[in-house]
Amino acid sequence: MSTFANPIERKEKKGLDFSRRRNFVSRGDSAVPKSTEEKNKKILSTSFSPCRDDAFEESVQGSSVKRVKPSTHLVRQNDEPGMQFSQSNGMELAAGATELAVGATEKLGDDDWETEMLILNRQGFGSTMEDIHAENVARLKQMSPEEIEDAQKEIVGKMNPAIVELLKKRGQKKFGSREGIASGQEKGDQNMFSDYLVESGKNLGKNNAGNEPSSQGVKVTGMTADHAGSASAGQVKSNSWKIWSERVEKVRDLRFTLEGDLFDQASSGCKPEGVQPDVGNVAERDILRTEGDPSALGYSIKEVIALIRSMVPAQRAIALKVLDSILNKALVNLLNDKGWLDAKQDIFSNHVDWWAIWAYALGPEPQLVLSLRIALDDNHNSVVLACAKVIQSVLSCDMNESFFNVAEKVPSMQKVLCTAPIFRSRAEIDSSFLQGGFWKYSTKPSNILSSNMDNEDEAEEKHTIQDDIVVAGQDVAAGLVRMGVLPRICYLLEMGPIPALVECLLSLLIGLARHSPTCSNAIFECPRLIQNVVSILTRQGMMELPCQIKAITVLKVLSQMDRRLCLNFVKGGIFQQVMWHWYRNLKTIDQWVESGKEHCKLTAVLMVEQLRLWKVCISYGYCVTFFADFFPNMCLWLSRPTFSKLLEFNVLDEFAHITREAYLTLGALAEWLPCLHSVDQLIKQDTDLGDDAVETWSWSHVLPMIDLAISWLSINDIPYVLIARRFEENDIYNSSESSMIWVISAVLHMLCCVFFKMSPTRADDMNNTTSLPWLPEFVPKVGTEIVKNRFLSITGLSDISPKGNTGCSLVERLCFLRHQNNFDLALSSLSCLHGLIKLVSLIDGCIQRARNACNIQLLAENSLDMEGKVLAEGVIKWTREDLIRVLDVFGNLVSAEWPMIQSLETFGRGGPAPGVGVGWGSPGGGFWSLNILQAQEDARLVLELFKILPIVHERDFTRVEAMNPAFGKSPNPMNLVLHRVNCVLAVCLVAGPGARVIMEAALNILFQPPVFKYLDLSLHHFLQLDKRLKSFKWQYEDKDYLLFSKILNSHFRERWLSIKTKSSGDADERYQSHGFPRKSAVLETIHEAQENEEIPELSFKDTSFSSFCIQWVHQRMPVPTHWFLSAICSIGEQKKNSGLNSSNELEVAKSGLFFLLCLEALSSSMFAIQESPTSHVSLVWKLHALSMSLHVNMAVLEEERTRDVFESLQEVYGKQLDELRHKEKQEFHDSSSKTHDNPSEVLSFQSKINEGYSTFVENLIEQFGAVSYGDIIFGRQVAIYLHRSVDSPIRLSAWNALSNSYLLELIPPLEMCFSEAEGYLEPPEDNVAILEAYAKSWTSGSLDKAFTRGSLSFSLALHHLCSFLFNSISPDKLNSRNKLTKSLLRSYSYKQNSFAMLLHLVKYKLPVSEDPLHTIEIIQRFELLMATCEGNSSLIAVVENLKSTL
Repeated sequence: MSTFANPIERKEKKGLDFSRRRNFVSRGDSAVPKSTEEKNKKILSTSFSPCRDDAFEESVQGSSVKRVKPSTHLVRQNDEPGMQFSQSNGMELAAGATELAVGATEKLGDDDWETEMLILNRQGFGSTMEDIHAENVARLKQMSPEEIEDAQKEIVGKMNPAIVELLKKRGQKKFGSREGIASGQEKGDQNMFSDYLVESGKNLGKNNAGNEPSSQGVKVTGMTADHAGSASAGQVKSNSWKIWSERVEKVRDLRFTLEGDLFDQASSGCKPEGVQPDVGNVAERDILRTEGDPSALGYSIKEVIALIRSMVPAQRAIALKVLDSILNKALVNLLNDKGWLDAKQDIFSNHVDWWAIWAYALGPEPQLVLSLRIALDDNHNSVVLACAKVIQSVLSCDMNESFFNVAEKVPSMQKVLCTAPIFRSRAEIDSSFLQGGFWKYSTKPSNILSSNMDNEDEAEEKHTIQDDIVVAGQDVAAGLVRMGVLPRICYLLEMGPIPALVECLLSLLIGLARHSPTCSNAIFECPRLIQNVVSILTRQGMMELPCQIKAITVLKVLSQMDRRLCLNFVKGGIFQQVMWHWYRNLKTIDQWVESGKEHCKLTAVLMVEQLRLWKVCISYGYCVTFFADFFPNMCLWLSRPTFSKLLEFNVLDEFAHITREAYLTLGALAEWLPCLHSVDQLIKQDTDLGDDAVETWSWSHVLPMIDLAISWLSINDIPYVLIARRFEENDIYNSSESSMIWVISAVLHMLCCVFFKMSPTRADDMNNTTSLPWLPEFVPKVGTEIVKNRFLSITGLSDISPKGNTGCSLVERLCFLRHQNNFDLALSSLSCLHGLIKLVSLIDGCIQRARNACNIQLLAENSLDMEGKVLAEGVIKWTREDLIRVLDVFGNLVSAEWPMIQSLETFGRGGPAPGVGVGWGSPGGGFWSLNILQAQEDARLVLELFKILPIVHERDFTRVEAMNPAFGKSPNPMNLVLHRVNCVLAVCLVAGPGARVIMEAALNILFQPPVFKYLDLSLHHFLQLDKRLKSFKWQYEDKDYLLFSKILNSHFRERWLSIKTKSSGDADERYQSHGFPRKSAVLETIHEAQENEEIPELSFKDTSFSSFCIQWVHQRMPVPTHWFLSAICSIGEQKKNSGLNSSNELEVAKSGLFFLLCLEALSSSMFAIQESPTSHVSLVWKLHALSMSLHVNMAVLEEERTRDVFESLQEVYGKQLDELRHKEKQEFHDSSSKTHDNPSEVLSFQSKINEGYSTFVENLIEQFGAVSYGDIIFGRQVAIYLHRSVDSPIRLSAWNALSNSYLLELIPPLEMCFSEAEGYLEPPEDNVAILEAYAKSWTSGSLDKAFTRGSLSFSLALHHLCSFLFNSISPDKLNSRNKLTKSLLRSYSYKQNSFAMLLHLVKYKLPVSEDPLHTIEIIQRFELLMATCEGNSSLIAVVENLKSTL
């Protein structure tokens, strides 16, 4: 080999011969000459699929020649600027080179060599690795077989023998399975380098080690189905994650038509038989090469993205249009809830998995964002426009705006949600392992904007494209901003593009602004961008109106995101430019109507957006004084019009939109009215805000507005709101009906805002005795109109139900419309109901407080009309039965809707894909669907009803105290209170980040002393009813209920509603980042483990005026189903530097235990009508909560009352465990295919709570040995981890911890545990590791005292060892049985108690002595023991001794 030791000289590259290029075009091309097909088929043993450009294998005359192409997935190691191969990649390259030397034993033929090189030229390999490979093949061609053999020996001699052996086995495996590989590739399986792809995905995830969900998204597109289970540490045992990975993997092989539909290869007749089209030559599929049909084979997603970088502008534009069609279809199907595909269904069936398609397209593998950013810099207008539309689809701009447009109609939705993708913090022991951690951004906000360095050269070195790609893989919108899309949009706007492109660009700005405050600040700080947006407002013409609407929306969203931006727009004069339409002198509505349908439609949308921007400014306290300027024009839209004219020109909807928004704006103005009877609050209000720009509204402006609003209360002559007629279920509803209901809703809410300012305290506080000095005349006037126009059924006789068709009150009509399959109609009805009930409550409060001043009682006595009498006595009093029926209807709705919200989180994220909004890829829209908005509005209405209809009345206590033990067994009126409590629990689960007030109101209603008193009475009846439970000999007092109320309300607010903010050191990070360079170019990661780091909290009140956007991050809502367990777990949390003292935590735990037992009693009593949310919480979490209360100390068991409550909870959960076990066992026996070994592992602590749960159990057992002194209650709780239903690793850890600490004897006997004995003993143990642990404890003496005391631990070891030793087992466990038997027999020689224990083992479960089988069973057992001894004399002597004793 010394002759070959010189360096290889680089050969000079010569010109390539393209004369035979058509012979080597991919077989997928229809223009391939048939004369060369057989030859190409002989050479290509594998198909070049679109997803296999990372590696391929060639078979040449029996030799395996392996080549690796540098993949775009290779990432930098240790965050160095250069691109380097990872260790796994280097091993693959070494393996390929070695296998080349080991496997190539014959020379290559001249024809095959020429053909192979031409194919390599067609593939376009030109890197250094490819040149080296070509030179190696050329050198092998020149060597004789003897020289090759000598070279092999020399290489093998220099390598590690273990590596050589490994490579030989790999080569043999590949040679032996070549045919199987080829067939697998034809079916679309993974390529030969799946291991390499998995390693590449792991290395890519190292850059985001702390950002686990994002790294999961990276891995899922780069792994095979076999390795999908290793995607995440938290999902190792999760079958759902593996199924999801396989679904996304299948998208690689999907092909689409030019219209975005799934390409049906089976029916097209163009399905390639051997070689599929390659991504690298997709641009060569032109009209000439494909015989006039370039799209005959369809396009995969990667091919479409590759075609975006074609040299032909037409191909780039077509590729972008195809991609836009695919994404649009995916969005539409996701919103229609058709994006879900069952894992058992074929991907090529009629059911298209649009969910997985969306996730794959936005994932890191196709690198869609980078291609779009490059395409946006194109110099062809058609390409730029098509690219803008694709980005618009990626950001879900249109879908998001349609959702926010509906949400802004709802008066209660004053804030908007940010759309940035997020994930949950990982649960740790410091947070009791409870789910519902703080949300975090998928990519850190500091990674969105690259640092502005003083040295531009240094900035360019540290800012790499790979960093941009990583960020884009985590968050699409963040990646676009980081790649500099904002300056490009600014440049395009300056060039004066066509209106279509301007509209698309403005939509992109809206989508990016809604992403997060970081992106909105980036838009504002982008030079000249805001000026270009404002300049659009000065253009004239009908064609410019759509662009002006979008421009106003951009300013509105930016104002919602940050108060400072809004103030900047006001001071800069931008607000006046936006509101130009309201300065125009419009004399009559007829002028607007006669301008035409299209003009009315566009101007209506424009004026609505203008009013919404003004409403945002008003909400901050700005631009209030502009009311005087806009009042003349506003009167035209606030007054009742001539409906016949509007109906004639078909513009009633457009007029209603403007009127609705005008009244909502008046409602925002009314928020800045000074309290009518208090001047001090006005002064205090101005002082607290501390902003010179804040203004207030005047009561002098209110009276004209009230008169205009009262005119809308005469609803009998308003079109589509007629209530004097009967309505049927088959009525046809149109948009005009919902539009008019929206107007009435806005009028009612505006009146609520005005009435709310008429008293110095909360008007809905019915117990407030403060009287009003005088009452405005319009108060009884409004009340009279409501009563006279039959908004409510005064008699209370109408039956409100979804199918009711009798009655004519507005409430009944609205309840009927809520159940219709029309979101706009349902939401408008909900909003109108909410406003009506709130207004009625405020009117009653004002009249009752002003009773002395106005002598209303005397007025009622002298009044001849019904309206005066109703107002004097109270509208709620007269309509109470009607309102109760409304509460029942919507209470049942909320109780049925909460599971929908709880099922939206996917793998700890808000959705499976890092998109923007629309549920982040979830079917049905996820958190951004109108279903969720409707459920939250149902919850708001229920809470409003609970304010005027308390859950518990005094008469309810009397009924409960007098009722018989049959309580809860029938749906009698006694259960009404329990159903209402259940409804409030459901409301807590419905509330999301944007509905924080819902959760606060629900906690206030639920945690009231009367509610606790009623629950306590119900609990005692529940204990009397269940014979398994013992009744309490004590009774809580009123002071205890008051303490429970305060403690639990405070705890749950602190735990679930607290807002997590940055520390003071990072507070000004976004401002400092612009002035100082970053210390390194490494992308910042999000550390999930920092769940409970000490970070100052910011109250909701402090942030109410700083922004009208709600960020998902730094808060926990929506709460998990087991949220109420946090009170019990709080005492066991290992808090660092906690401000709470131990006594406070103890009181919280005591209150939580009582509340939990009440909920269990409630859940047991609710089966007749509806299911309680408590029953949906897994038993695993409930048992874990009890263990957490004992994790630090056993203080909860020291008080008699709390100890009795704890014991009752154990009994309740023992009963539930037995029921679950029997149900699981029955299902297992009834199933035709019994695939799982153990049907009774229903307590999966490790998989459901945390993978490291065994450590928690060990700590709990250590605490049990340190402080319990054998306490029975504590011992029963520890014993549950030895239950046969617990997963095997936890049982093994618990047993070993007890055995090593010699605590087995402290476990109570089997009959004292809170579950049936069968649950601990059956089925017989088949886990050899656990059986060995039993035997080890037996022989070591750990079970000696347990044997004497009759502990559960000895019963377990005795039963399972006996079953394993003397019953028939599988042949593969014979050695284990013999080993255990010998170990037990040997223990006789050095243990005194061993003989008695062995006798118990032999006699265990023997038939009675009178039974003939008794003797037979004894003989069989001793024969088995003798056979196990294998001639060992000492063991045989032990067996003989046992036999003689029996």
